[in-house]
Amino acid sequence: MLSVRCWMFSLITTSFHTLRVGTKKALPGAFCFLLLLLFSTSPSAQPLQKIYSGLDNATSISITQNHIYVVEQGKHRLLKLDHSGKLLDTIGGRGSGNYQFSKPVDVDATNGLKIFVTDYNNRRVQVFDRRGQFLSSLTARNSFGSTDRYQPTEIAVNNFGEVYLVDEDQERVFHFDLDYNLLDEFRIPSEIDKIDDLLVSSTQLIAFEHETNTLHKLLLNGSYNGFIPAEDVQSVAVSEEGLWMIFDNRMEFENGDQKSVEFGISIDAKDVAVQRSAIFILADNALYKIIFSP
Repeated sequence: MLSVRCWMFSLITTSFHTLRVGTKKALPGAFCFLLLLLFSTSPSAQPLQKIYSGLDNATSISITQNHIYVVEQGKHRLLKLDHSGKLLDTIGGRGSGNYQFSKPVDVDATNGLKIFVTDYNNRRVQVFDRRGQFLSSLTARNSFGSTDRYQPTEIAVNNFGEVYLVDEDQERVFHFDLDYNLLDEFRIPSEIDKIDDLLVSSTQLIAFEHETNTLHKLLLNGSYNGFIPAEDVQSVAVSEEGLWMIFDNRMEFENGDQKSVEFGISIDAKDVAVQRSAIFILADNALYKIIFSP
C-alpha cells in the first residue's frame, strides 16, 4: 500500500510527466510505483558548495542544459552563469528602456532559446534570445489591446511555448500562445492569497504560496483543484526524479520514500532549480550547488 507521502507526491508528478527537462518551471515526473523500484538505494550527496556570492536580493533562478539565469532584483539585472557559477553575462540596470529593469521578479529560461523576465515596476515582460539580444516586450497594450496596466510577478512557460503570467495588480493569470496572443485569462481563486512561484504542466498549474506553506493545484482554466501542505518549505521544484523541497538547513527529496540531506548551514532559500543530479539553491545573496544521487 502506498504511503501518504507517496500519494501526495503522485498528486503532483503524475500530472507532470510531459514537462520540459532542465528548467525550474516545468519538469517531467514519473509514476510513484516506478520510482519506488528505480530509487530504492540510499541517497548520496556531495557537500553543499557556494558557487556564486555577492548577490543583491536575488529572487529567481532558471536553468538550461548549459546555463543558469538569476534575477538580481537589488541591482535590477539578470545574470547568466555556467553551471560552475562562472559569470558569463549580465543584462539590465535600473531604467525603463529595452535591456533595463525596474524591480525584476522572475525568470523562465525555457529551453534556452527564449528568456522571459518579469519587469514589475515597468509593468511588462521582457523576452531575450540565448545570446541576450532583446526580442520583444509583453505589456497590457501590445499583448491584448488593453489600456489597463498589469504588474507581472511569476511566469511559467510550458512545452509548447505558451506563457502563463501572474498579474499581481488585477489578481489574474494570463495565458498567451507562443506568439504572445492572449488565449485565456482567469482570476486567481479565493483560496490563494498570493502566488510566490508557478509551475505548469500539460494538465495543471501548481502555485506555491510561501506564507501558508501550501502547494495549490489549479486546472489550466483556473479552476481550483485542491492543495498539498508544505510545512516550513522555503522553495520547491519538481524534476524527473521526484519532488524537491528546500528547508532552512536541509533538503528533502520524495519519490515515494523521503530522503533528507543536511546542509550544515542555514540558508534562506528564495528559489531552487534542478538539472539531473545537480540542485541549485538560490539565497538572496548567494547561489549554492549540491550534487545529489537518490
